[in-house]
Amino acid sequence: MTQELEAAPPSHRDALMTTELVPEQVLPKVMTTFGLTATYVFIICWITGSSIMAAGGWTAIPMWVLGILTFLVPAGMAVAELGNLWPGEGGVYIWATRTMGETWGFIGGYLSWIPVVLNSASSPAIVLQFVLLAFHAELGLTLTIILQLVILWAVIGLALAKLAANQRIMNFVFVVYWALTAVIFISGVVYALSHGSAQPFSAHAALVPDFAGAGFLYGTVLLYLVGVETPYNMGAEFLSVRKSGPKMVVWGSVALILIYLLTTLGTIMVLPADQINPVTGVIGMLGTAAPKGVMEVSAIVLACIVFVALMSYQVTYSRLVFVSGLERHLPRIFTHLNPRTRNPVTAILIQGVLSSLILVGLYSQSSMANVTVFLQGGLSIAWLISGFFFLFPVVLARKKYADRYDSEKFWRIPGGMVGVWFTVVVGTLGTIGGIYYSFAKSWIKDVPDGTWMTWTGSIAVGMFLLGVVVYFFGRRSAHKTSAEDALAHLAVLELKDEAK
Repeated sequence: MTQELEAAPPSHRDALMTTELVPEQVLPKVMTTFGLTATYVFIICWITGSSIMAAGGWTAIPMWVLGILTFLVPAGMAVAELGNLWPGEGGVYIWATRTMGETWGFIGGYLSWIPVVLNSASSPAIVLQFVLLAFHAELGLTLTIILQLVILWAVIGLALAKLAANQRIMNFVFVVYWALTAVIFISGVVYALSHGSAQPFSAHAALVPDFAGAGFLYGTVLLYLVGVETPYNMGAEFLSVRKSGPKMVVWGSVALILIYLLTTLGTIMVLPADQINPVTGVIGMLGTAAPKGVMEVSAIVLACIVFVALMSYQVTYSRLVFVSGLERHLPRIFTHLNPRTRNPVTAILIQGVLSSLILVGLYSQSSMANVTVFLQGGLSIAWLISGFFFLFPVVLARKKYADRYDSEKFWRIPGGMVGVWFTVVVGTLGTIGGIYYSFAKSWIKDVPDGTWMTWTGSIAVGMFLLGVVVYFFGRRSAHKTSAEDALAHLAVLELKDEAK
């Protein structure tokens, strides 16, 4: 059995990687199309982003549209094609390795993974801020940090449950997400009809992006659209990658676009720009536009949604750590699976530990609201750079694996190489623009660009340095164990199942 779990020697182009063999044998296939669509939305769609966007006024709408056209659509088409070409566990790691080599595969996988650590350090603050909004309460710094840690580790505990159980929770909360979106938008429309829009409508602002006055919004938009590739981290757990993958991208993209646009519009119509909290504004507007009690209930609902979204992050991103262990970039301990749940326990726990350290270190230095946005800016830089590792591989795959494109039937970007180049060029330009505006332009009005660049740049550099350490020391430690020994415990796991 151990021999069956080993990857074939890389003697030719199509030799299977370990991560293309092992997960298929030891991980359960439970992800349906609806479940994947829900996961896709939870990974990408954070309607707290609508708070920041609404503070930019009506020009937020063309910025959303521009971000969708220059990033979401190209990224979605790229990952749908690559996910169909290589439907295995690890997503971007496999795609980059197959087309660019093992080292680049690790870099792409790492840059795609590290945002979960930053996001998990900031999201408990979001949950807590909505709870505090619901109860109209304030807390001291020490208690705030303690409660954030409690929230984070509650999420970790839930993420350790069976994937099927987590999936049922996500499916239910996905429906609740739509209900909350409807409440926000309808409340905004009703308020605007009675009192007029709090931010006066301007056709020019609503149709033409204002890069001179609100260029930071483009970086914000791309932050809230990244993550298209993430569900493919769990490729071996799809019931059918080739059937469900493209549908997930299409329906998930439609869902998150509607959620973002409707909640942004609802907030713009109710609150003046200078009264919008950068985190809670999208719910705070209900205190003005909705009957008494609606805001408080909605705040609790959104806190629960963010909690479940954070759980989905822990689950999907832990697979990249698991894959790094299989490919011997990390020690064998990171390939440990719980025999009952088949979750990579060590991977989930290490994510929680790293996020906890960042949370304690940074939230003791600034306000909760500001650090939340600083972390989002820093993770946006790293995450956007990872996009090059699923954009460029599309071009390389078309050339290097031309025979597979000729002989196999699967979804691919329409228009041949012209369509591919157009997609990659547009996506690349959009990504570069997003990186610039994520780093150079402050997303918080009261924070100067210089302070913003210091915070986000330091966070991004810290993550890159961590990657260097992980690559050299992790790989060095992993290679002290033979490939056979590194996989032996998984073979025993499979044998136990066969004996039942």
